[in-house]
Amino acid sequence: MNDITSPLRPAPPAREARRGYDNLLLPVSLAILLGAWEAAVRLLDIPSYIVPAPSAAAVALLRILQGGLFWANFGITLLETFVGFFSAFAVAMLVAIVITESRLAEKLIYPYLAALQSMPKIAIAPLVVLWFGFGLESKFVLSGLLCFFPMVVNFISGLRAADALQLRLLRVLDASVLQVVWLVRLPSALPFILVGAELGAIYAMLGAIVGEFIGAKGGIGYWLMQMNAIMDTSGSFALLFILAVYGMLIQWGMGFARRKLLFWTGSARSSEQR
Repeated sequence: MNDITSPLRPAPPAREARRGYDNLLLPVSLAILLGAWEAAVRLLDIPSYIVPAPSAAAVALLRILQGGLFWANFGITLLETFVGFFSAFAVAMLVAIVITESRLAEKLIYPYLAALQSMPKIAIAPLVVLWFGFGLESKFVLSGLLCFFPMVVNFISGLRAADALQLRLLRVLDASVLQVVWLVRLPSALPFILVGAELGAIYAMLGAIVGEFIGAKGGIGYWLMQMNAIMDTSGSFALLFILAVYGMLIQWGMGFARRKLLFWTGSARSSEQR
């Protein structure tokens, strides 16, 4: 049956119209939220040092963006985030491959991973700063620690999702471990890897911010602490808005990567059709 007339699939004009409505959903909901927030602050006469109006936060945001301090501090936090993320990504991939290929390694390593994850990072952050100093090194470590576990769990799940028949065939052909990982396990794990990377990129920024809270010479977290100390609530909300935009851009970017890299999967096709 022709795809256009099939009752199981919407006609292309209807699909395009629905996609247009979906694209408007976020800005419309955001406008409603900000309007309700502005009205509530003004009608209830809430002091600005408790909760500022969105208009006041917008003015503070413009002031921050026009100053030279923002780009210097945001650059420091981005550097901490990227170094921590990519370092943790490489280690998480290596650990996931070792655990997937060796039952002994799984029994030895996985309990330590669970123990490490159960430790609150805010509790060990002062120790990390004490060990590595107030410079960038401690932020690299905290950023990597916070994003490591979500990535390694997703990587392990993805590597284990490989087709059993393909694995058996490669073993019959006496393929090496690297060939098995490269030809079968990594392609099947790609959806899990992208999900883990999305979570890791967000957690890496949180780790860098936590490290800057404890002790730093610059960065968004350091700047937030300064604004809280002088009760500049509007400036604090403006910086929090910037961090929220970072998270939204990460989510959008990883969604774009999934559509481009996983175009052959059913989930990618369904997301294009929605």
